[in-house]
Formats: sequence, C-alpha cells, structure tokens
Amino acid sequence: MKKRIVTLLCTAVLTLGLTMAPAMASGGPFYPIKVEEYTYGPLDELRINKVYQLSLSDDPSGIPTEDFVRGGRQYYLLDMIKEDEVGVDTQDYTDTITVDSDTNDLSKILKQLDAHREVTTEDGYTGLLALDYTSVKVEAKGYTTNTRSLSATRTYPNLSEVNHS
Repeated sequence: MKKRIVTLLCTAVLTLGLTMAPAMASGGPFYPIKVEEYTYGPLDELRINKVYQLSLSDDPSGIPTEDFVRGGRQYYLLDMIKEDEVGVDTQDYTDTITVDSDTNDLSKILKQLDAHREVTTEDGYTGLLALDYTSVKVEAKGYTTNTRSLSATRTYPNLSEVNHS
C-alpha cells in the first residue's frame, strides 16, 4: 500500500529564475537549465525540481506545466516559484579629454586633471572613470612647420675684377 501512496503523491516543483541573461525566444518553449530529483516528507514522496532561466523580456507562459511521466511515474505541477535575480552588466569605456595648459611640465598638468569623473554613455551605462596617468601626453599647440627655399646674396665691395679671357 505504501508504494501506491508514494506513486499518487509524486509531484513536480518548477522554479522560475528571472535574470538579466540574454533573451531566449520570448514565447518559449523553454528548457530547464537544472533538473533535480529528490524525496520529500515522511512518506519519501518523489519530486522533481526544474529550474528555468528567463530574461526580463521573456513570457513565462512558455514554461511547460502539463503532467508528465518519468520512470513509470506520473508527475504533476505542484507550484511555480518566481525568483528575481539582479545581475550586473558591465562595459569597458574610454574617453579622451584635451585641455590647454601654460606649461609642458607633466607633473603640473596632472594636478590640473580630475582623478575621477562620472560618466553616462549613449547606451545608458553609468559609472566612475579613473584617470590613467600613463596615457597622458603633452604636445605643443600653435606651432606649425613651413618649408621654403632660401638663398643669400653677398656683395663684397672694393674687390678688383679679374677677367679670364
């Protein structure tokens, strides 16, 4: 009789984990990322826990909820639990700043620059940028390069003229 009770009380528990993972097909079908079999309670009821990972834009109605048979036993949905997981999405970002200075002394120029500054990108990322001191370059401004031909003529007065004819 105990075997019959265990078979009737078998259940499946589905857990829905929402993350900021890349979007799958928005309407499903979805496939579990983890399947776990275990026993529960004083009668050692067999249970299956399936974990699905969906993005925030996915519709959870694509998760299968129908009864199913596994190992000769009938399983049915006991409950569905939604767990929101907050993820962090990062992106590398580099920004170039040009400033004018009255000196070419790098130590004085570094004192003029902010060590950190807040930034918001066009993609909606926000963060704090740190100055990379090794990337600072000093260039002279306002100088140009000209190339032209020069000739000089000298006159020496009071020299006698020599005629080689």
